[in-house]
Amino acid sequence: MAARCGVGNGVSLVFFGCHNVLVTGTKCNVRRSGMSYLEAAFDAVIKDSKPSEKWYVVLMEDSSYYGGPEEGGWWGHDTDVLKYAVFNNEEAALQAKERVKELAAELEVQARTEYGEGCLRQLEWLDARGLDADFFPEDDGPSRYWVYCGQEIPQPSVGPRHYE
Repeated sequence: MAARCGVGNGVSLVFFGCHNVLVTGTKCNVRRSGMSYLEAAFDAVIKDSKPSEKWYVVLMEDSSYYGGPEEGGWWGHDTDVLKYAVFNNEEAALQAKERVKELAAELEVQARTEYGEGCLRQLEWLDARGLDADFFPEDDGPSRYWVYCGQEIPQPSVGPRHYE
């Protein structure tokens, strides 16, 4: 059974079972998969149409950790997705990325400040008790913040917890 749908300007869509047939004048294009009949109708009406895209702007955090004393000590980091937003095109995503980069820079300054203040409190605590700095284990270090922009959301990652 065939169904016909007119979309104006001499353009009709004819449907045969699961096939989409786009009829424009004397041309007929059969689409078995990929483009839906709605996309074909839209393309027939708007010649310069663009496919829908998904672009992600993601605020990422690298949390550092002390791995161990081997070879003078080593550190690693875990990477986490903190927040993300979805955009319909690359241009909008890149504009948003610039704004989020400013936020990431502010968060990184705040993390370094809080880390430094925490180290100072530890030193004052140790001094008040006459203890060496080796009394505490190594600090993990401040977090780093950065921005990813792309068509997939990055996966969180966990760094190795053993010396390699």
